[in-house]
Amino acid sequence: MKNKLTTRKLTYIAFMTAIATLLVAPFLRIPSPYGGVIHIGDSAIFLASVLLGPFAGAFVGGVGHFFANFIFGPQIFAPWTLVIKGIMGFLVGAIAYRKTLKSVRLWLALICALVILLVGYFIAANVMFANEVEGVVQPAPLTFAISNAIQWGASVTVTIVLLPIVNKILGGKEL
Repeated sequence: MKNKLTTRKLTYIAFMTAIATLLVAPFLRIPSPYGGVIHIGDSAIFLASVLLGPFAGAFVGGVGHFFANFIFGPQIFAPWTLVIKGIMGFLVGAIAYRKTLKSVRLWLALICALVILLVGYFIAANVMFANEVEGVVQPAPLTFAISNAIQWGASVTVTIVLLPIVNKILGGKEL
């Protein structure tokens, strides 16, 4: 069956985009001692990608987290987040669309998401915060990667808990 955009699917995408934005709100995130914050907003990306497909995952990830950065801060990361989380959502959806927790492809997709998260924000931090000392560019601290990995782990945990529940609610039907 051809995957078309229905009103119902569009409604789910809009809802998941709003959820992704809210899950990054200041009252739901924890400041990390390693820099940055820890939140479970990526779980909305993972759920949207697996249940709605790669383009929905890209939209929910990119736009939802862009809005979160734009509204709640830090705004300087908003353009980077649009790209990084968008790629993350698309890749998870492309690899794991309609897969269950028992699927190797789902776990491969989540590991790929971690790699994109770590590499993407490492590059972003180096571009934005690199400073020059005696002609040598110093990279941003690798400690941000620890916060991002913890954030990924928390979001994967929420996804593991919610995916079977949401699948059951939807009756395993394609949206």
